[in-house]
Amino acid sequence: MTQVTKKKVVKKKKKNHIAKLLLCVFFLGCSAFFVWNILKEGVTTYTLQVDINEAKAQLEALQKENGFLVDEKEKLEDENYVKNHARGEYMITKEGEKIFHLPKIESSDK
Repeated sequence: MTQVTKKKVVKKKKKNHIAKLLLCVFFLGCSAFFVWNILKEGVTTYTLQVDINEAKAQLEALQKENGFLVDEKEKLEDENYVKNHARGEYMITKEGEKIFHLPKIESSDK
């Protein structure tokens, strides 16, 4: 082999080496990009799951409150309940009734 062909072979090997290196860098960059997107989607999924769980807890609390309010509404539609509630809570009396305030009994457990 002559010196000129050896130089051509060496140049060709260098070009192949650079091309392989660039190809590896390209694939490494693509891999890093895809891994980054997967991690970002994982974080987004996690935060959305946390938001869903918080919303479910809030919905459950609101449903309980709604049930209580519906029961209270039904009770307030009953005339006897309203009368008894007003008498007990606001000390409204019937004609001829008297209200006596008794002192609270303190326990001697101390």
